[in-house]
Amino acid sequence: MISKPKAFGSSVAFGDVDFPKWLTPKVIHSALFVHNAPTKEDIRTRVEYCAKQIGDEAMSFAMALLVLPTLMDNMRDSTEYKTWQEMKKKKLN
Repeated sequence: MISKPKAFGSSVAFGDVDFPKWLTPKVIHSALFVHNAPTKEDIRTRVEYCAKQIGDEAMSFAMALLVLPTLMDNMRDSTEYKTWQEMKKKKLN
């Protein structure tokens, strides 16, 4: 008999894998729950709800995941990054 695969975040994910505290399934699921909110008011409500459920530190990690694309865009626009890119091109050529 073929066994049905377990869903992500199941006991397998919690018990068998040693996740760093900033990438646990509860952090990722909380970030997804907030990300998929239909309105800004729902976002606020979901953030407050999740913070109560998983705690402030874990919620901070979830929020950091949500702002990561913006931080990466800001970094790519920085003078330091552009200088590094130019130096990298010079070394490869």
